Amino acid sequence: MTPDIEPGRAPAGSEQAAMLLLMLGEDRAAEVLKYVGSEAVERIGMAMAGIREVNNDQALAVIDHFGHALRANTPLGVGVPDYVRQVLVTTLGEQQGRNLADRVLGDAQPVEIDSLRWLEFDTVVHMLRDEHPQIIAITLAHMAKDQAAMILDRLSPELQDDVVLRIATLEKIPQAALIELQDILRNKLSLSGSFKSKAIDGAKAVAGIMNCVGSATESRIIAALGKADSALTTKIQDLMFVFDNLISLDDKGMQLLLREVASDTLALALKGAVEPMREKVFKNMSKRAGEILQEDMETRGPVKMSEVEAAQKDVVAAARRLAEAGQIMLASGRDDYVE
Repeated sequence: MTPDIEPGRAPAGSEQAAMLLLMLGEDRAAEVLKYVGSEAVERIGMAMAGIREVNNDQALAVIDHFGHALRANTPLGVGVPDYVRQVLVTTLGEQQGRNLADRVLGDAQPVEIDSLRWLEFDTVVHMLRDEHPQIIAITLAHMAKDQAAMILDRLSPELQDDVVLRIATLEKIPQAALIELQDILRNKLSLSGSFKSKAIDGAKAVAGIMNCVGSATESRIIAALGKADSALTTKIQDLMFVFDNLISLDDKGMQLLLREVASDTLALALKGAVEPMREKVFKNMSKRAGEILQEDMETRGPVKMSEVEAAQKDVVAAARRLAEAGQIMLASGRDDYVE
């Protein structure tokens, strides 16, 4: 007997999975079930055993439901529809696979250029090798800032300066540059899609990237930018978030941050901190934890400034993650403090 399902309505849970597997066929269903837990396999198997036939309306309802779930839960960004389409074609054959992909995915939509951030690091480095600085600038401006910083670090100092200046002066991506980038993706990575042009705050993008690069690289690039455009450089510095800005956190925010930072990292970071920053940290620790931290700082003796700066960047990165998760509020701006 067929399951008690209204025509045109997708079944739920195990029955839905069972129907989809039945439509895939015995061999393909077996391959899928290799990746499913034993309890789920048992539930799906019982559901499959209870299905005698699947009418067209029910099949289409299952496929529609699958397509809706897929579109609502694809955080991977670039390439996901193309990947799913290829999987379906490989699994079901050219004609049947494409028909199912069209039904599930719908019409292809233009790809947001922000989706570049989901490409793997080595893939982007390879793609950008020998490309024009403008193309590199557009790509880095739309990637996660830590990813952009790592890629920037692979460039020569001269190219770094050129690329960062181009990012800083971006406002709207030229359509000609977008078309060129689309061609590069198509030729080098076999990725298709059309990018939508969008407004961008170049100075803000550079500030985010500078927060993630090493201190030596940051200082050199900022100095080079200052020679090219001192007003723009000042704006970027105002947007950058540095370790001492953490003093603006409220007590609850500081306590959340301290729970995210390893004690060794915190001890190093505070070695180069201004006194108000140290006081803020110790104020938000238990007496015993503060004593242990103080002892750790004293027993370390002199440490390299590069180690201190690296530790401070780690703390800032932790703060940024909490801010992105909506757990703390960070204030922008580079403020000066005196001991």
